[in-house]
Amino acid sequence: MDTQTIAQYYREADPKKRKALLDEAVASGEDQEANQIRKEIWEARYSQNGSEIADGYLRFWMTMEFNKNAANKWFGVKGAYKDVMKELNSVKFLEIQEKSELHKELLYRECCHLVKLYMDLCKTDRSYNSMLCGIITIKEDDVKAKLQKDIYKTAVCLPKDLGMEKELALVTRAAREIYELYFPGEGGMPE
Repeated sequence: MDTQTIAQYYREADPKKRKALLDEAVASGEDQEANQIRKEIWEARYSQNGSEIADGYLRFWMTMEFNKNAANKWFGVKGAYKDVMKELNSVKFLEIQEKSELHKELLYRECCHLVKLYMDLCKTDRSYNSMLCGIITIKEDDVKAKLQKDIYKTAVCLPKDLGMEKELALVTRAAREIYELYFPGEGGMPE
């Protein structure tokens, strides 16, 4: 069971606020092992350049999103595999995943946070919700269908196309869970 601070940490989108919540959780002395692993994951996920913080997991997701149709392109699978592996390595994803079961579970929760963040961003992004250079707004049902298709192609189809089901299993599992929470009662994501 999460403390109130950790529950807020997983709801928060802003990296600086997430760091402050994590520091507060570490200082409280509760669940030190898990909080140290969360800190390790936070440091792998976010990189600081001055006052700006870049989200490596979002960059990793966008690389997957960009390559989701790789199987349909000439030499696409090999290039996409290389791009995705580069991003996985840059955030120490596979390294952290293989350390322990607790590492794996907390990394999974971070993947859930990533998928929810992406879906929230898409839902509120004007260019995602429009066509013809942002001039015409897409109907809400069409946006929903577009988002469902994007999540499915990125988190389920791409790992299969690249032969990376094992490496991306946590992302796929997280996408399925968040998809079901986001679109309740719609039967879940297709296999």
